[in-house]
Amino acid sequence: MESQKDLAWKMRGILTDWLIQVHMRFRLLPETLFLATNIIDRFLSTRVVSLAKLQLVGITCMFVAAKVEEIVAPSAANFLYCADASYTEVEILQAERYILKTLEWNMSYPNPIHFLRRVSKADEYNVQVRTIAKYLMEIECVEWRLIAAPPSLLAAASIWLARLMLGREDWVRFLSMRRSL
Repeated sequence: MESQKDLAWKMRGILTDWLIQVHMRFRLLPETLFLATNIIDRFLSTRVVSLAKLQLVGITCMFVAAKVEEIVAPSAANFLYCADASYTEVEILQAERYILKTLEWNMSYPNPIHFLRRVSKADEYNVQVRTIAKYLMEIECVEWRLIAAPPSLLAAASIWLARLMLGREDWVRFLSMRRSL
């Protein structure tokens, strides 16, 4: 964000909060939200974006992430409706090409939700712990200070905090990082 002339970290949080609402409106997969956030962060770290185009970048990144993660992705028109028709379908498709070219078509991302699923299995799929952990990971999307944290650490920290909140402080042996030989 230091290279952005018109943007501040607070604006990224506002954009991400709005995208979470869009994500919920379309009932998209959690992977879509995390990938969209990752695409936004990688794009903003390489290109300067004006404040007027920030919402276009956000909605386009969600559109791209939905194409990658969803079985049936909402159309560009659906996403533009959420943006109050501030842009045209042509603009979102141009922005899509520009973002993908900028990121060299690299949509791979070790999604924190994948790590959460793995650790949830070790935790015997406790629904309460998993639900709180997913909520905590969504909060992470808005918090810019956690961008550099590895997705595996975010998942582990979320599950640990959720367990603490529910009074399950004991770290069971299946959750241990050590392996027996």
